Amino acid sequence: MGSSIRSSAVLLAAVSLLPAAAGAIPARDVLGSTHADGKYNFTGENFLNEGADQLLELGTRVIKVWFDPNSTPTYPFNSKWGPPPQNLEDLARHPYYRELFDKPFSTFILVLARRVPVNDFIDGMTPEEATVEREQTYGLARHLLTTYAGTGKTFVLQNWEGDHLLRRGLKEGEVPDRTRVRGMAAWLNARQVGVLNARRDVPAEGVTVAHAVEVNLLREAMAGNVTVTNDVVPLTRADLYSYSSWDVQFDPAELVRALDYLAAKAPDSSLYGRRNVYLGEFGAAKDHVADEQDRAAVIRELTDAALGWGVRWAVYWQLYCNEPARVYTTPRPANQDLRGFWLIRPDGVRTRMYSNFFNHFRTSLVRVLLRGPGGHFVTPEGGGGGSVWVSGTRPTDQSVLVLRDLNGGSLRNGDAVEILTHDGTYLREAEDGRVLADRRQAIEGTRFVIRKIGATGHNVLGPRDRLAIEGASGQFLGAGRDGLLQAFGGAPGTEGTFSLVFAE
Repeated sequence: MGSSIRSSAVLLAAVSLLPAAAGAIPARDVLGSTHADGKYNFTGENFLNEGADQLLELGTRVIKVWFDPNSTPTYPFNSKWGPPPQNLEDLARHPYYRELFDKPFSTFILVLARRVPVNDFIDGMTPEEATVEREQTYGLARHLLTTYAGTGKTFVLQNWEGDHLLRRGLKEGEVPDRTRVRGMAAWLNARQVGVLNARRDVPAEGVTVAHAVEVNLLREAMAGNVTVTNDVVPLTRADLYSYSSWDVQFDPAELVRALDYLAAKAPDSSLYGRRNVYLGEFGAAKDHVADEQDRAAVIRELTDAALGWGVRWAVYWQLYCNEPARVYTTPRPANQDLRGFWLIRPDGVRTRMYSNFFNHFRTSLVRVLLRGPGGHFVTPEGGGGGSVWVSGTRPTDQSVLVLRDLNGGSLRNGDAVEILTHDGTYLREAEDGRVLADRRQAIEGTRFVIRKIGATGHNVLGPRDRLAIEGASGQFLGAGRDGLLQAFGGAPGTEGTFSLVFAE
């Protein structure tokens, strides 16, 4: 999603031709977690797969792990890695990774080693270095396409926090020069070509291998400074673009603005089109937000912002904390020894974030446009809150809504939903009958029921089905005379009849 629609006709053509089966996406296939470099463990299983099993138990099917020939320090417990393999393809054959890839995840996001095996781009990329990088990713992608054909799995190969890589070795305030910028673009493009060549040689049969570029200093980019987003990304043609989002200071509105900015800079993808951005890292530690309840609320708002915006995946940092808060001398850290990037603490307690995510994974997400009377689209005001309108026959990105189907599965007549906007706000029915867009703290009036007009059971809703939206008050939503969306009566009527256009 970009910050503006390039062509409303193109948007309508793209979203209206997708089949109804594509409408609902299980939240467990969108929201996931990283497992890397945790400082504690709980079982006798090799550490890589212990964490994977914990995430499957939580309910997600999206996992992000480090994929490095020198994985020993990243996954140390109960693990005998042996000598480092010579290439990434052989690493994928290691028993620990084979065990991981056989697990029922839908998406594996693999952070590839920075240098494979010894390349560095800061002084530019020679043709020989580019060849090595291309052949490494080609071999890995070919192996994954062949070995996991028919499984429905997606493997995403990415770098980690590209802006830190671009600025490696520079002093504070130094600006990356043109050699670094072009060298990084050549490095990333070599990886992309390796994946493309593998997809050319091994036609995909029920498996996807994609390459992603990750950025992490979007505030610097939005200020006009030399960054991966401003200067490298436009020189690439990656399948996907990822954002590690620690620089937005845990502000959901800033996260939306940053995602809009990255999407506007990212070239469209032949594999994913213009919706080729995901949230590679988000979360908050104890030193960011001290109180656990407040911290869980912050993380929930960031999650809502990402899902409402329409990221392809949102990956929480992380399962077990990887960062000490102080020096500790015991073999196993206590809770107070670590910063608190966790779903499960060292004492084994599952956090509020764990419970919140567990509840998320029981839902499904349906990205839609709602077309009201006269062909006008339901469109919240931009900027994170305010009124909601039924006006304008040319939809914008603000017109794309996410219905969180609370009982999961396909969207059916009678399903209870929460409605997320592009800005990560929720639609709610106010006491005066108006429908407003607010952050999640306004929990009253955010649950609606979808009623399929003319339905005689729990029918699945399809493209262009006519529907009505019933609020918590029992009144139906519709367009007022001034175009505002509001609750107005006990029956939908013409002004409360909407047609459904799937955006996914």
